[in-house]
Amino acid sequence: MCPSTTLHRVLITWLPLLAWGCAPDLDGEEVVWVAIPGGTFSMGCVSDDPHCSGHDGDYAESPVHEVAIAPFEMTRTEITQYQYWKVTGLEPSFHPRCANCPVEHMAEHHHDAKAFCEAIGGRLPSEAEWEYAARAGTETRYICGDDPACLDEVAWHAASTEALDPERVRHPQPVGQKAPNAFGLFDMAGNIQEWTADCSHEDYVGAPNDGSPWMAEGGGDCTMHVFRGSSYNTELGGHLEGWMTRASGRYWDRPSDIRGIADGFRCARDLAE
Repeated sequence: MCPSTTLHRVLITWLPLLAWGCAPDLDGEEVVWVAIPGGTFSMGCVSDDPHCSGHDGDYAESPVHEVAIAPFEMTRTEITQYQYWKVTGLEPSFHPRCANCPVEHMAEHHHDAKAFCEAIGGRLPSEAEWEYAARAGTETRYICGDDPACLDEVAWHAASTEALDPERVRHPQPVGQKAPNAFGLFDMAGNIQEWTADCSHEDYVGAPNDGSPWMAEGGGDCTMHVFRGSSYNTELGGHLEGWMTRASGRYWDRPSDIRGIADGFRCARDLAE
């Protein structure tokens, strides 16, 4: 018998790597951790970017501020349907079964993402860690440069996913097919938008400069958490020009009000002393 959603949230925390047999066996790739070197970077919107205030004037990516990041590790890809099933025994994804496609559509998406990361000895990355890892030393509008055309090499977005389907149906693609960034991380733009640990803040006034998650302090709203990275459903054209696909693009949502079909995650973990 498959565990209920409530029971699942308890079991995933206490019984990692226990498969419950609630779905037919999947065969996919295991979680791989990538070491991210420490350093400092300028977090926020780059100069001359017209979208520094985000979508409709909200979710500002300023003031730009220096953040010092300690070395840590991050999963090489977004967590896949196979990886999620192997730990939880559940296969919640709305999109067709695809072992190496990102998992999405979890019952309580941010809560379940957090519980999964903890079950494998990690945690959700902070928003600062996520941007630092995505940029991998770049200081451009996108993780691959200032011209959005470069995104075809590194990101699954609306046009590239539609091009693969004769009926122009958009859906996530198997992880790791596009080019990685300089840290060896795949799909840091596009495919699935990724949860971070941070609570929502309308701008970076008072943001921590040590890479830690920014929670309720400074006026944060912890009924919502931050997304980064955009998804297979992101349009690159129009007045926003791929707003969320930009390295500094940020958005947030409530952690469990809907089962998002473009909402996924990857995990981070501290390096052992």
